[in-house]
Amino acid sequence: MYTVPKDVKEFAKLKPWWRTEVPTDVVLSADGIGDLYARLEREGRKPFFVIDKALETQPEFAKIFAEKTKFVFDATFSEPRTGDVDSLVAVVRACPEHPDVMVGIGGGATMDLTKATAICTANPKPAQEYQGWGQGMVKGLDIWVLPALNGTGAEITPIAVLRGPEKKLGINNAFTESEVAIIDPQLSRGAKKFNRFFTMMDCYYHHYEITQSKTSSPDAILDAHDGKTLASEALLEGLGEYSISHAIKSAMASILGGSSTIGGRVGAAHAISYGLSNSAPKLPHSVAVTISMLALEDLYPDGYADTIKFLEANGMARPKASEYGITEADIAKMTKTALGLDKLWQSCFGEADWKEKATADFMTKIYKRIVEA
Repeated sequence: MYTVPKDVKEFAKLKPWWRTEVPTDVVLSADGIGDLYARLEREGRKPFFVIDKALETQPEFAKIFAEKTKFVFDATFSEPRTGDVDSLVAVVRACPEHPDVMVGIGGGATMDLTKATAICTANPKPAQEYQGWGQGMVKGLDIWVLPALNGTGAEITPIAVLRGPEKKLGINNAFTESEVAIIDPQLSRGAKKFNRFFTMMDCYYHHYEITQSKTSSPDAILDAHDGKTLASEALLEGLGEYSISHAIKSAMASILGGSSTIGGRVGAAHAISYGLSNSAPKLPHSVAVTISMLALEDLYPDGYADTIKFLEANGMARPKASEYGITEADIAKMTKTALGLDKLWQSCFGEADWKEKATADFMTKIYKRIVEA
């Protein structure tokens, strides 16, 4: 393991701490926005900015909100939908500035919208037809990201997770990976405790599920073990107040969450969470996966026990699906969504006998447990 830097200047000097080969140029920064603009100018780029509306009141992002060629995404209304991508693709294609790079600034939802839009600008079908793996797509606009929330891993993954009319599933393609990710832990200073906490919970689940995976690569599993340690430490120390030391630890865990996902795959908690998210537009993914893990004690006993400890350490109540309007009437729809995530169930149970274990009856029982909690 490695020593976690105490300040952002030391963070910016770190050597790569991940094992999995990452195509993204990961730039560790003590001045993320300054470095972003300097690189755009140096390379003569024409950017289209996608920025999270939640950052609008934070002075450090004022320069980006003042840009003409931008889209402000309200991630509190819903995670990105395939229709959002289609609408933004039309805007970008019609843009008189003819941008050559899309820059996503915010949390995982904003980065996913940026990534999906960038690739879909060069592909003719609606975004929902590209959900899944192995879709024939060509490269779109370049993708740069500047995370303003640490833990999603979206800054370096080749996945853009979208909510579609029938399913919640990512565009999984090498061309959805960002070319440049500028990482400045200071930019999460304005994030609310709720967002910091649950985003780091999701980061923990990425790592935990990959350590349990039957189909992930050895390097991905090693990265996931390191990321799980970092995420656990941050969560047990408490994320109530912003601190640069916690932000640095969270940023390091997030990069490992991305690198481990490149060679690895999550499992049951994420599969179940996709069903929940697809039935409740305002249910954040990070909360959905926490609700899922709380119903999977038999399958993931260590993950369940850690979840209880993390909630208690941060004074957070156990989230419930009913708080987001999910009822027994949604179980059939949620089961159908979860059944369609073959690769996640293969990761969980193995490629030999996953079909015998990941049945509709198995998933229905989990969802009944969730709605009755």
